[in-house]
Amino acid sequence: MVAAAGDIACSPTDNGFNGGAGSTYVCNEANTAKLLDAIQPDAVLALGDLQYENGAADAFAASYGSTWGRWKDKTHPAVGNHEFNTRGGAGYFAYWGSGVGAPGKGWYSFDVGAWHLIALNSNCSIVGCGVDSEQGRWLAADLAAHPAQCTLAYWHHPRYSSGLHGDNPGVEPFWQLLSAAHADLVLVGHDHDYERYAVQRGIRQFTVGTGGRNLYVFQAQPEANSEVRNSVTFGVLQLTLHPASYDWKFVPIAGQTFTDSGTQNCT
Repeated sequence: MVAAAGDIACSPTDNGFNGGAGSTYVCNEANTAKLLDAIQPDAVLALGDLQYENGAADAFAASYGSTWGRWKDKTHPAVGNHEFNTRGGAGYFAYWGSGVGAPGKGWYSFDVGAWHLIALNSNCSIVGCGVDSEQGRWLAADLAAHPAQCTLAYWHHPRYSSGLHGDNPGVEPFWQLLSAAHADLVLVGHDHDYERYAVQRGIRQFTVGTGGRNLYVFQAQPEANSEVRNSVTFGVLQLTLHPASYDWKFVPIAGQTFTDSGTQNCT
């Protein structure tokens, strides 16, 4: 079982922090952390912008660390843009230590059961995301070295989004490499909403920017391949990874009711 979300923990100086308890519309990291406690996942995928506003080390300790940090030993994070508001993502890399990619870079891979999982850094203006960039060359080599039947990749900025920030073509090289290798799933955050896409070029994308910070409204016109959208519910995506398929379920925080679920075979 895997649980995933991004855009998580308020700064302790935020007006909605409320001593860590949060407020109705902001700072719900404590409530989404309770979902992890209930799900008891084998792995947690934290999809970037884990600690607002700047990913500072003291804020990580006071906010993220006191909530989602309970699952630190099972968490495999991706770095977001707010983490890089601190030079080189220093607070992020200091908090996580080894195992989350080289400091200042942040790409790495690992296995969960029969699945191969890949964490990438979508801060393309800082680290480069092109096919011929250091990260792009690493991704191509990693995919070639791990020809798993089922592959999941995750990063922060969505390739496709009906949300406030919209599409990010800068990560198109990731998608091209993953599609050519018959990857199955991409998870992203950045837009603070939940959006499920139909399979595109062999890959289904979920945006899960519902980890607690706050929520954004969608653009007036959803994208053509967007299947399900919700912008009023905090929660996490629960994935059950079978050897040749996966099940998904969006799990809302207590008091909220939206959910979404389904199953899909790997390609």
